[in-house]
Amino acid sequence: MNDVSWLILVLLSALIHPLRDFALKGSRTPLSSYFGYTAVWIVLGLLQALIGGQALRLPPDVWWLLCVSVAGLVLYYFGTLEALKRGDLSVYYPIIRSSPVVVLAFGWIVLSQSYSLWVVAGVGLVFVGTLLLQKPQKGLMSDPRALLLALLAMIGSAAYTLSDASAMRSVPPSVYLFYTYLFVGAGLGSILIWQNRKGGAWRAKLAEGWRLQPGRTLFAGVMAYSSYMLILIAFQNGADAAAVSAVRQASIPLSIILGALLLQETSMLRRLKWASLIAAGIALIAQFG
Repeated sequence: MNDVSWLILVLLSALIHPLRDFALKGSRTPLSSYFGYTAVWIVLGLLQALIGGQALRLPPDVWWLLCVSVAGLVLYYFGTLEALKRGDLSVYYPIIRSSPVVVLAFGWIVLSQSYSLWVVAGVGLVFVGTLLLQKPQKGLMSDPRALLLALLAMIGSAAYTLSDASAMRSVPPSVYLFYTYLFVGAGLGSILIWQNRKGGAWRAKLAEGWRLQPGRTLFAGVMAYSSYMLILIAFQNGADAAAVSAVRQASIPLSIILGALLLQETSMLRRLKWASLIAAGIALIAQFG
């Protein structure tokens, strides 16, 4: 796959991805909402597989990759929501979004992959831009539990990125996503049951994410599914996991613009200054990755 093709796919994914977060923004029960939108992924994956005439089975050597992806996704969703519930978005979200550094380090140390200095520099610029994009009001150690949750979410994001990239060498994206989110939904549902086990409140919580805002949940699910399908197609055609993970961070400056235009959020110019580092890093990765 040539550089322009994979870059276009990932940038299109980054353009679509913030729409999910805007659709779910303001939910009173975020975990319930995410549980609801996993159901959309399951249905879409099933429909796409059936329409495409694909058998709903996975090769034996892909199941362990799927297990890693499911564990990473559950860890990412749970860690993100719990960290941001306990602490400030400006402090912990940049940590969560720093997974490209973990992906690159794992590929280099464990998988013996080689990267040019320009690609490393590009990932570094994306990391710095992500970290400085927000202006922290508190120190990282103000809540060690929130910091740990943010780090776990970052590791979870790196884990599913690497496993998905490997799985796409031998399985159709729709079939893979169907099984992935079947188990992710079960994982998130189990967490909801555990958190609300007293008094039978878990039944209401399981249904709440869909029942309260069905239109938003459906829209968020379709946008997120479309976004990640583009990523899996890029992986299927040989795109590097570290480069893709870094370029996906283009969703951050795009979300800033959407936030300013749609939600009248402030400090757009200051944030765009740091977002320009992300853009510079993406340009380096696109050129030399």
